[in-house]
Amino acid sequence: MVTITASYTIIPNESTPQGRLWLSDIDQVIRMRHTLTIYIYKAKHNPDFIERLRNSLSKILVHYYPIAGRVCWTEGGRIEIDCNAKGALLLEAETTKTLGDYGDFSPSESTKELVPTIDYNQPMEELPLLAVQLTRFHGNEGLAIGVAFFHPLADGLGAIQFINSWAKIARGDTLEPHEMPFLDRTILKFSHTPLAPRFDHTELKPLPLILGRSDTTVEKNKKVTTALLRLTAEQVEKLKKKANEQTLDLGSRPYSKYEAIGAHIWRCVSKARELDENQPIVVRFNADIRSRIVPPLPQNYFGNALTQTAASGHVGEITSKPLSYVAQKIREAIKVVTNEYIRSQLDVIRGHDHLDNARALFLGQEGNNASFFGNPNFHLTSWMSMPVYEADFGWGKPHYFGLAYVAPHDRALILLSPEGDGSVIVCLHFQEAHIQLFKDFFYRDI
Repeated sequence: MVTITASYTIIPNESTPQGRLWLSDIDQVIRMRHTLTIYIYKAKHNPDFIERLRNSLSKILVHYYPIAGRVCWTEGGRIEIDCNAKGALLLEAETTKTLGDYGDFSPSESTKELVPTIDYNQPMEELPLLAVQLTRFHGNEGLAIGVAFFHPLADGLGAIQFINSWAKIARGDTLEPHEMPFLDRTILKFSHTPLAPRFDHTELKPLPLILGRSDTTVEKNKKVTTALLRLTAEQVEKLKKKANEQTLDLGSRPYSKYEAIGAHIWRCVSKARELDENQPIVVRFNADIRSRIVPPLPQNYFGNALTQTAASGHVGEITSKPLSYVAQKIREAIKVVTNEYIRSQLDVIRGHDHLDNARALFLGQEGNNASFFGNPNFHLTSWMSMPVYEADFGWGKPHYFGLAYVAPHDRALILLSPEGDGSVIVCLHFQEAHIQLFKDFFYRDI
């Protein structure tokens, strides 16, 4: 059981620009919720830790001042950030559980209690965009930092850069010029009349249903559970070697770690569900556009710089063809994300008079009509390139980092392990009825 012992509203410690921050079209079609993550540290708690967090957060918010603001609505269903310096929420808490009681910290209702609870019954305009909880484990075995970060503010890379910069200030260091966030999103603001889509945009089409079904009701009601599956550096290399056994086209680079692991996950998903071999399946991914759009975005761009893309196939081909065949499907889905593709997708968003219609296309409807991205489909995310273990606030690097909530549908998140030895952690969210079979295939088929 977790008890909140103190609550602080942290505002920037210097005056910051006021007014509204325009959010890009990509920001508009991101889930209007906070992403929940946890950092676990094995350091013994010290009473000055909360003061260190309070002081350093007030300093970093001067540079990242939109985070201290609030959401506001404008015409056409757009959201903007009111940079009113109302502040971020910082909670101090303690739990009756020991570090060991939480097991491997895989996403669950148990780990979710280590992250601030956001009350979405409140008006959106009143909710803090950032809420952080410092929890002390029973027996002073360590502590957790739980982060609730409003997703339309920034993507995973932007959020991690913010946390790492905050940690750097907490250690007493100063930020280098290249570490300052680039906040002006009008770099992605376009004035031309939206053009008709220039691509097929598989990622925006209705997802296939299980053959013989007319809706997703049955699948939506099935329980999703999670597992953290570790691949050693040797297993990762075996998968890469397996993916590259077939002769590649002249001039093609070998399949990457992500392409090999992603293909392996897709095959295990297709086998574990035991669906008809003619069952269509769509796998959705996000692709970072920072270096893909022309001109490229600054590397310190703070906002959502992700676009959706998708690969499709049938269960029979995915399970019977070589791993290289599946890896090639993933490669082609990422390769299609060019400057023109990104701009075509942005024009799709801009072509809607009301943003709610665009959100429905990217995220699905709300309530009973909500789109379901699970069985027979899947969502794959890689955070392997993100420096998630650099968040040292002065008491050492995190022993663990991960999501703190169970997704409502099947997905996998691929992370490097904290040991830095080349091993990988796959955070799997999968229907409980099929997860054991997935695990069996996951290790047997390497």
